[in-house]
Amino acid sequence: MKRILFAILQLSVLFCTLSCEKTYLGEDREEPPEDVVEGEAGDGTGDNGGWYGEGSDVDDDVVYLGDTVDVGTFRSHVIYGQIWVKGYIVGAATGAYGKRRYEFGPDFNYDTAILIADDPGVVDEEETVPISLTTCSKAIRSKLNLVDNPGNKGIFIWVYGVQETYLGLPGIKHIDGLEPLELLR
Repeated sequence: MKRILFAILQLSVLFCTLSCEKTYLGEDREEPPEDVVEGEAGDGTGDNGGWYGEGSDVDDDVVYLGDTVDVGTFRSHVIYGQIWVKGYIVGAATGAYGKRRYEFGPDFNYDTAILIADDPGVVDEEETVPISLTTCSKAIRSKLNLVDNPGNKGIFIWVYGVQETYLGLPGIKHIDGLEPLELLR
């Protein structure tokens, strides 16, 4: 019986260590070779004649864990792991009672989510990233929501979290970091 339990323990440890994902710490990122300099080759347009990145294994559209991206990039890429997304607060949203509602308003009625966009004048939810305020602290929710703070509309922020579908759009359900911190004071 001891042998069976010991074998099960060893197999459990083996499976746990094999299933762990490697954490990105910055040293494994593929960077362009140091000898690549913009404008030194090609047809004189400054684009290196397409010799770097085209037809090679280098992917210019790779988003790395912990990178900062704009709303357009966040929406157009499938991103695994935590990432910073930056944009202007442009509206509020809710998914209460199974109905998705978005408002860009001057009068705001929803304090459960904010919408950020690349341009402060956006009024289309398809150009935004919804950020949930229901899973964060009460302090963050009370300082960020547009019902209590309509002056937050147009403020540029950075939100750190994992890309998930939220309110039918690529969004962030759990805020793991926020800048500028002055918003919370």
